[in-house]
Amino acid sequence: MLNKRVKIYISIIISLGLSFIIYSILNIPINRVIDIILFGFFAALAESMPIYVAKEITVSVAFAVDLMAVLIFGPYEGSLIASLGMTFRFAKYPDGKIVHLFNLPYYKVLFNISQLALSVGIGGLIYEYFGGIAGTYIYPKHLLSAILGAIVYYALNTSIVAILLSFLTNKSLTYVLTKEIKWMVPNFLFLSFLGIVMSEAFIRIGYISLILLFIPLFMIRYMFKLYMDSKQSYYDTINVLVKALDAKDKYTAGHSKNVEKISALLCREFGLSESHTEMVRIAALLHDIGKIGVKEEVLNKPGKLTDEELSIIKEHPQKGYEILRDVPALKEASLWVKYHHEWYNGSGYPDGIKGDEIPLEAQILSLADVFDALVSDRPYRKAFSQEEAYKIIVANEGTQFSPKIISAFKKAFEKNREEFKHDI
Repeated sequence: MLNKRVKIYISIIISLGLSFIIYSILNIPINRVIDIILFGFFAALAESMPIYVAKEITVSVAFAVDLMAVLIFGPYEGSLIASLGMTFRFAKYPDGKIVHLFNLPYYKVLFNISQLALSVGIGGLIYEYFGGIAGTYIYPKHLLSAILGAIVYYALNTSIVAILLSFLTNKSLTYVLTKEIKWMVPNFLFLSFLGIVMSEAFIRIGYISLILLFIPLFMIRYMFKLYMDSKQSYYDTINVLVKALDAKDKYTAGHSKNVEKISALLCREFGLSESHTEMVRIAALLHDIGKIGVKEEVLNKPGKLTDEELSIIKEHPQKGYEILRDVPALKEASLWVKYHHEWYNGSGYPDGIKGDEIPLEAQILSLADVFDALVSDRPYRKAFSQEEAYKIIVANEGTQFSPKIISAFKKAFEKNREEFKHDI
């Protein structure tokens, strides 16, 4: 259920957006109707082929089409074209479900249409305010105006969605903008350039440019999809390895996923980039991969391990490193896996390094690993409570953990106590 704050925000955006759409309808010349319908069709086509980079996050080439509409026809026509594209899109979710106007909640449809109409329309007004003239050559006289219009369009579109995400996830707006949306900037820069080039081509040669330009546009989309599909296959392979390890070690089922979750929270406190955090998360999922070569009777032994058995277990960071180091994309992460049992005072293993010799990423994995181990059942003891685990971790500052990692842990734990729970 949507809370009151979200409902008010959605209502405001819908009211403003629909008002702008109605105003746009009243201010377009009748001879533009055919153009709006034709471009609306192309916008809907572009909106219908999003690429999912996460469950609820997509990129599409529709930004370039909407920007093109603004630069060619003006803010009001552009707003209507973008609204038509969003209204009549037929998007396919990763699970195969087809999403369209008639099987979405009405408030989602109205919000999406409204925020896009506002973003596109205001971006077009900025273009005109700074001297841009719709339907005229952009380069070189109106290039700066076109860039400003594109920036405003993107900034508004991003901000409206980011505020909603902030309300829905209870994360700060700054976090949403810097961590969850920042990665989209290169996509915006490329599509802005493409939209301006396509506008210039249309103004010079007319509708034939759509055929000439939309084919490469969708080829670009296809190549990006192939990239995302290959990336997903990469993650699927990692998850298969994790599941294989979970099946082998019944006492630590779900442990890698929890270490991944806690590691991401610690990365956030250190201000690591999204791509850097992603690599730490992969290392977290694979941090115990070396155990896949350890006999099950040792891993699942219900009692205390002998010295010999303990020495076998202690080999898993080195084995994990040896498994991962020859994979080019995991070469750096393999070192973090190797060092995730090193101690700040040098009494860890396998190499006994200490202090800043231990990579920050390995320190993050180490603390996440220990905390989740403490709050989960083990064959030789029952799980500690979160508060008990917290005190044990903090008490080991200066010995097992560095002061900087303890400081980040305290902040992350205070902000995200629920996320530190052990989930199977």
